[in-house]
Amino acid sequence: MITIWDDTFYDSVRVFPVKTPRLSTVYRHCGRDWQDAESIFFIHGSLSSGRWWEPAMAAFDELMPGKYACYAPDLRSHGQADPLPVQGMESFTLDCLAVMDTIGLKKAHIVGWSMGAGPAMQLVFDHPDRCLSLTLVSPLPPFGTGEANLPLNRENIGQAIRQGNFEAVTRIIRASNLRSGRFPLDNSPPGNALFYYLLQSAMQIENYPGDEANGEGDSAAMHLFNMADRCAGIDLPVLSVHGDEDAIIPNELFARMSNLWPTEKFREVVFKSASHSPMVEQPRRFAIILDEFFSTI
Repeated sequence: MITIWDDTFYDSVRVFPVKTPRLSTVYRHCGRDWQDAESIFFIHGSLSSGRWWEPAMAAFDELMPGKYACYAPDLRSHGQADPLPVQGMESFTLDCLAVMDTIGLKKAHIVGWSMGAGPAMQLVFDHPDRCLSLTLVSPLPPFGTGEANLPLNRENIGQAIRQGNFEAVTRIIRASNLRSGRFPLDNSPPGNALFYYLLQSAMQIENYPGDEANGEGDSAAMHLFNMADRCAGIDLPVLSVHGDEDAIIPNELFARMSNLWPTEKFREVVFKSASHSPMVEQPRRFAIILDEFFSTI
């Protein structure tokens, strides 16, 4: 018997537990099964979980019913996954591959948001036979955060999480991840209830920001990540999506990132009036843009 966990904001999205050789976690599923449709594999960022993909997954199901099979796992130490140590970006990459193997997902469009762009890139570079395309959403730079001065005080966030200070965490993440005002912006469910549902996942993260000095945790994984020298040789199509009001990544950094990819393989879409989470702020437009991109492959 398959166990279904009733822990979603949208009726069309369901949560399933999965036990892999590497970890036990959950994944969200929406749409058809991978055997019957093109698959999309969504990878969330730090201080979040697969919950952050629910608005986009529901939009795909609403606007393109039956066309896609959408999957979004919780990464280790995030959401409902095992609280295992994060030892470099490869921890996430191999976990994602293990989830794909365990649920039988042979090939998918890989979509990574923020920190999740790291394992997304590594999956495409190291396992291109499992990938149809690469979509980077407000991404971690391919050269990591070691030389990028991003405006987040990780120690303050970690302290607020450990103290159970939901109000402080809510204030910090709302300011960094979402444009001010009501969201989503395209007539999706009311913003406040969805916002608090998403923010609960930040309180579930274990050992944030981690022992960066010894190479453990999300921060160290992002700091040490560097695959910039592999971007020019990619064979799969690449889509970059980000907001024009991103509070974490400045526009000049997006411009620098775009120059790393081969022109003939790369496409960039900038969402007006969106911050660091366009898939939450404008989920219907997000689904339409990705569908258009996938349809050209």
